Amino acid sequence: MAVVSINPRILRGPWVAGFALDRQTIKSIPIGYNNFGHMQFDTTRPPVGQLLYDLKYGGKSVEQKQQIADELAETAAHFLQRTWRLAIDAIVPVPPSNVRTIQPVDVVAQSLAGSLGVPVCTSCVTKIKQ
Repeated sequence: MAVVSINPRILRGPWVAGFALDRQTIKSIPIGYNNFGHMQFDTTRPPVGQLLYDLKYGGKSVEQKQQIADELAETAAHFLQRTWRLAIDAIVPVPPSNVRTIQPVDVVAQSLAGSLGVPVCTSCVTKIKQ
């Protein structure tokens, strides 16, 4: 698997440091309604945004989703080890907003933890309301 190109962005907040690997969407242009009355869009995404979209909505098999998660994790690990260079004690995934059979954030967190050789703490952050 290859590391995809990223454009890291600093995330400001009540933490020591935070980054997003890139934006999710570059542009999205409405192109008309489909047969069900839903607006359709011509959307341009950066490579990481496209991988995230494919993982969440791509209708892929479990094996394909794992491959996408591994590619995202490898890209994140590369950023963490070569660019950010901070010691990582654990991966703490944010609880998902929607219930899915396969939770993308959990699959990526497990793969990233495996790449970095650190544990995943799924109980460190909990969702308190829907």
